[in-house]
Amino acid sequence: MAKAPAPKSKTTAFNKAALLAAVAASTMLKPERITIEEAGGDVFVNRMTLGEREQYFEDMKEVGQHGTGNAEAFIYAILNEDGTPMFTRDDVEVVKSLPPELTARVITEFNKINRFIDVNTKSNGNDEESEDLKNS
Repeated sequence: MAKAPAPKSKTTAFNKAALLAAVAASTMLKPERITIEEAGGDVFVNRMTLGEREQYFEDMKEVGQHGTGNAEAFIYAILNEDGTPMFTRDDVEVVKSLPPELTARVITEFNKINRFIDVNTKSNGNDEESEDLKNS
């Protein structure tokens, strides 16, 4: 029995150059603006490339030994409006002084937009998302 032809797509089929151009022109890598109601303002959360994700995972392995994982994750996560880092690794002690209302909100959004946690899974009461954040 012959296979039926695949239905034609209503979207563009990309080649390498067209795909790279489409990504560059899109908002896929644009920082995500989130409101921190307790502070009365907005911050920007980093959307990472595949290469940045790989570097992040390598860096998190290293910092896990120093007990600064959440501070380091926050440093990766928060950006200035123009996409430049707001903090550097030299700012770990400053970041440690920030309140959890800010840091947890930024790290949670960072984990969601970079697909580090499954945002489609319903909570089963085990607070798995919080455990993921502790381990990031």
